[in-house]
Amino acid sequence: MKYRRNVFISEEVAHQRRNEWRMAAIVFIFEWALGIFLGYHRVLLGDAMSRTANAFYVFYSVPHRLTSMGLVWNPLPSVIQLPFVLLSKLWRPFVTKGISMSFATALFEAWGVKALYKCFHTLKCREKDALLIIILLVLNPYVMFYGANGMTEIMMGAAGIQIISSLTCWLRKGEPYYIIEMGMTFVIMFLLRYEAVPFALFVGIGMAIHMFISKREKKYYTGKGIEPFWYVESTMWVTFLPLIFSVVCWIIYNWLITGNPLYFMDSGYSMSAYSAYYQDYGGILSAASFVFERIWPMLIPFAALLIARLATKTFFKYETIIMILAVLGLSTFTTVLILLGKSGGYVRYVCYPLFFAPAFIPYAINEAREKARTVVRISAAGLIISALVFVWGFSQSPMFREDLFLNIPANSETVAKYLNSNCRNSRVLMDSYRTYYIIMNADDPEQWVISCSRDFEDCVADPVGTGIDYMVVPQIGSYGNMDALNIAWPELYNYGADWAEEVASIGEYKIFKVRK
Repeated sequence: MKYRRNVFISEEVAHQRRNEWRMAAIVFIFEWALGIFLGYHRVLLGDAMSRTANAFYVFYSVPHRLTSMGLVWNPLPSVIQLPFVLLSKLWRPFVTKGISMSFATALFEAWGVKALYKCFHTLKCREKDALLIIILLVLNPYVMFYGANGMTEIMMGAAGIQIISSLTCWLRKGEPYYIIEMGMTFVIMFLLRYEAVPFALFVGIGMAIHMFISKREKKYYTGKGIEPFWYVESTMWVTFLPLIFSVVCWIIYNWLITGNPLYFMDSGYSMSAYSAYYQDYGGILSAASFVFERIWPMLIPFAALLIARLATKTFFKYETIIMILAVLGLSTFTTVLILLGKSGGYVRYVCYPLFFAPAFIPYAINEAREKARTVVRISAAGLIISALVFVWGFSQSPMFREDLFLNIPANSETVAKYLNSNCRNSRVLMDSYRTYYIIMNADDPEQWVISCSRDFEDCVADPVGTGIDYMVVPQIGSYGNMDALNIAWPELYNYGADWAEEVASIGEYKIFKVRK
């Protein structure tokens, strides 16, 4: 026996915990190395780099303040990168080559793998079964790519794995520790992506089903009538109050800082602003078809899990409903958004079943008992087939390689070099919406006026009167229409102005010198 943190634990448990940390470390090193490799080979995805840019503004715009990272995207992916941004004052590639953003995704994937590995141990699954499933999951090309590329999908997926692992341990053991663990993880998930809220709703419905049906849970409420509902309500408060508190705090922060409590939802930089560019899919059948075309490879591991439950005669249990709610709920929500024209419908928006389904495998193995090997074999086959599909998809299908076409804006570094050479010690005005990578490559970004600068709106309204020397304006049309300078001066890009002289045109960008 060993004594740790005032608790005696067996040598076996101590050994398992060491293995969990070793597994997490191996996955982290592997994914971070892959991310650095991708960054140096120009695979720098726009949305991922934008989150690094949000952290960049904290230390590279005046005054230095946390609110410079903005209130549209959830803050945690940027906050994690702040130490690297500070180090980038010594060596800029920490941010410009994706080193910091790949660190964040590698860290989260390692966390998710550790949570899943621990769940296998908690539910008394065989070590070699745990290793097989985890290795197949980690080596899936989609998981590998998103674990290294700085995008938040793997972060959300890892948080989902932790929540489902806690959920399944609670379903089996009923210990309150697991719902507290779920509650804390939901906070982390919300700080990553807003989809934490609908995911919590589906998980909550699953928990309620369990509490109303499980014989073990019925022991905690002896009466009839409304008492079961009181028990369910109290359990829900324990689980979801931290998430509710986080959402309320975020709304209050938006209100205090911007004057608009829903700024993150309806500002000019929010997803609502993007919706003008989303496609109309022409009804529910067309939207469902559009989603299925993208989601079916993600569903293969879950289909295998359901087949395994049929083979082991555990399919017709209420736990299957909980699995369906947790694995498919978020994809259903995304389908509704696509139908309403509120989502772009990228493949990555419906990727979560690929992460969530394997998190139920330890529970399925535990439930199958003497038929556990059947669950392992079928689940492993599903993961292998899914991996092979993505090998094909990344090499042959433009749809599954779409993120590779959503790279950082072209010519950003060329524009930055021009400004560094020709506009030193000048006040340069630009909206960081399309120019974030230009800003990240600037020699003196603290002298520039960008979206998070206190006088940004005044400078956009009156560049001459506020002493602006140069302006960088992206091409008008498509997302360029959302640029603040194009909104304020819609004729500037195409026709110029009597107070601004065009001095350079580089790709989609034009650089104007302000006449004094």
